[in-house]
Amino acid sequence: MKYILSVLALFYCFASLSAAEDDRPNILIILADDLGYADIGCYGSEQNQTPAIDQLAREGMKFTDFHANGPMCSPTRAALLTGQYQQRVGIESALPIGVAGIPQASVTFAERLQKAGYQTAIMGKWHVGDLAESNPVHHGFDLFKGHLTSATDYKSHIDRDGKYDWYHNEEVVRHENYNTNEITKDSVEYIRAHSKSPFLLYVSHSAIHFPWMGPQDKAYRKEGIDYNDLSKLGPRGEDEDVSPVVRAMVESLDDSTRKIMDAIKQAGIDRNTLVIFTSDNGGYRQYSGLHEGQISDNGVYRGQKTQVYEGGHRVPTIACWPGKIAAGTTSGETTMTMDLVPTLLKLAGIEANPETDAFDGIDLGPLLIKGEELPEREYLYWRIGSTAAVRSNIWKLIRNRDKTLELYNLETDPSESHNLQKLEPQRVRKLQEALESWEHDVDLSYAQIKQN
Repeated sequence: MKYILSVLALFYCFASLSAAEDDRPNILIILADDLGYADIGCYGSEQNQTPAIDQLAREGMKFTDFHANGPMCSPTRAALLTGQYQQRVGIESALPIGVAGIPQASVTFAERLQKAGYQTAIMGKWHVGDLAESNPVHHGFDLFKGHLTSATDYKSHIDRDGKYDWYHNEEVVRHENYNTNEITKDSVEYIRAHSKSPFLLYVSHSAIHFPWMGPQDKAYRKEGIDYNDLSKLGPRGEDEDVSPVVRAMVESLDDSTRKIMDAIKQAGIDRNTLVIFTSDNGGYRQYSGLHEGQISDNGVYRGQKTQVYEGGHRVPTIACWPGKIAAGTTSGETTMTMDLVPTLLKLAGIEANPETDAFDGIDLGPLLIKGEELPEREYLYWRIGSTAAVRSNIWKLIRNRDKTLELYNLETDPSESHNLQKLEPQRVRKLQEALESWEHDVDLSYAQIKQN
């Protein structure tokens, strides 16, 4: 009798644990590529029709001071995976083809979720290493369907080096579907198949990154041809207006969001799914002097992708979780991509491990769930090559490639038009010292990883 009672008690414990695990939220991250701050309707676009993304904002929290960790693709994606400044893992610019990317020693948040029993998948663009050992399946993802490199042809899936790039895990899979449509199809199928257990679904779009191609365009790249000159921008000529095709790409991104959110609701898991929509950096206003004003809109913010002015890294970001995050709210808290990792792990019930989780990001949970103010961080940093920026509250110092300095008060001058560097020498000196100290710290972190 005691044996039977013990077995029943053990069964009850496992059943209770299983039920508790099932209550953990699903995590859906939708990452757009090169989407400017004002490229969608709820952030001010009058050109692009984005009803699905706008609806997401109405149902959740819209951020007005959220920043990509870097002004280019790979750095922000590295920060999203690790919760750290990307410099700590040696990824500061867009990765070229043929590099390892994120070190094997780095623990991604997907690995943490995977070990905690989450099903994990990434659909779309990886771009943090394209060697065999760099594949997402070696960094915490059970399933990968997408491309390892960047800027592939949206139909032929040929990269800039003339090689085909589309995978199912580690196997090359050939198809001719439009990138955004294929990513959407795979994401919807995944949601339908995994609605009964907690999952992480990382929907990593290539849109609206060049080559600028809409759903109706035909493939233009062929295998064996090098596309690293301006032909990488797409099938249109240098003098041709690309704004109609970019608009089609943005609206295709919105349609993808609609279909994915419909799948979440149809599966009956919308109230147990936290959705994050964001971009990996600001948009291009022009490229190498071409297509001025035809690509992205960064609103009032100066600069564009590749630059540390606000237009390079302030991005549209929305968090939605019905019943948990108050609908129709707006947050002006200063936040960054790297904050998502400690936030998502905490909401999934995973406590930080002090030996492996040296996050630079902070937990946004109190802001999202309770509307509380976040603890003020003394400094936040951006760097790409020799260009860098440091922000302290409303003050931002920029160090240019030629070592000249610019100081802006973002409260009174969000467009960074009035350089106050000569008027505030003490503030400049303090910010410069903080930036140099941070650079020493993150560079030392990466040096230690390489050494080990």
